[in-house]
Amino acid sequence: MKIMYPDYDNSILSLANSILKYFGVEHTHKTLTKLDSILDNGYKNVVLMVFDAMGSKNIETVLPKESFLREHMIDEISSVYPPTTVAATTTIESGLAPVEHSWLGWTLHFKEVNDNVTAFRNTNDNGDIVADYNVATTYIPYKSIISKINDTEKAKAYSISPFGTCKVNSIEELVNSVEKICNEEGRKYLYTYWPEPDHSMHGKGIFSEDAKEWMRIIDKKVSELSTKLKDTLIIVTADHGHIDGENVLIQNHKKIVECLKHLPTIEPRAVNFHVKDDMKEKFEIEFKKEFGGSFILLSKEEVIDNKLFGIGKEHPRFNEFLGDYLGVAKGKVSIFNNKDEYDEMIGVHAGITEWEMKVPFIVVECNK
Repeated sequence: MKIMYPDYDNSILSLANSILKYFGVEHTHKTLTKLDSILDNGYKNVVLMVFDAMGSKNIETVLPKESFLREHMIDEISSVYPPTTVAATTTIESGLAPVEHSWLGWTLHFKEVNDNVTAFRNTNDNGDIVADYNVATTYIPYKSIISKINDTEKAKAYSISPFGTCKVNSIEELVNSVEKICNEEGRKYLYTYWPEPDHSMHGKGIFSEDAKEWMRIIDKKVSELSTKLKDTLIIVTADHGHIDGENVLIQNHKKIVECLKHLPTIEPRAVNFHVKDDMKEKFEIEFKKEFGGSFILLSKEEVIDNKLFGIGKEHPRFNEFLGDYLGVAKGKVSIFNNKDEYDEMIGVHAGITEWEMKVPFIVVECNK
């Protein structure tokens, strides 16, 4: 599989910073030039629609060239590293690189609870709740683009998703909410997120009928929505793409596990290892023997020097969350801690294959 490292100057990070720039909010990263030139038209409404795992390569294998989304796809851009929902949507929502916001992936090890914590679910590797408060939002908070725009009092900003400030339970509710808000007075930014086709791809694979049907539904819904809006720019992208993988359970590799302070963190395809001080040499030998064909093993120093998690002011917790070594997936293998996920996951992401890293940059100009 062709590998691709993140291109932060032409990415979802750039896209988010273009939105900050358009609404007169301070931005700290390079913007997306193609988007800036379109925004120069001065739209009343800007709608950013993120569909989880709908990578550009995934779109191209399912939707025909004459489909609405493919006809309006003007470029492919990069996700962040790792190309996964936690790191990528936090970048889209904050305008910060992962090194800055430190939501590095699905699981992080928090010293406050002495456990691995899934950032979105507040559970550990066994699925148990780790605290009576949300650990990630407590210790690594960030200010959203929504809040920053609203603070200007020159425009209104909304988050529309199953988890947003405007909560929705179906894609029909999502597009109806967009239509309603866009038809109100004043300048607005709307960020929407929908968890498909990611959910279907994880459970049934990237070529499953469920995943394909979701992409067809999304294509139809965005097309229909575009006919109902005026003076509105719709931008469609994804947080990452998706591949079908080959799963491994870390507990079956006892010589590696005995080298570790605790089970790996971040992601099954961006595998973060905190290694016992006297076992680093053994760990390197065992990992390369078992997984050298599927992963690139980088030391913490190499990760930082290569700016894999992006550029910017390093978050105070970044160095702590980043272990001694990082396994960067270049093939199909994923390394799981959780037996249920190992058994159930078919589609995977967070590696550096082109399919996982490339996302669409789709633009629809509505009745300007």
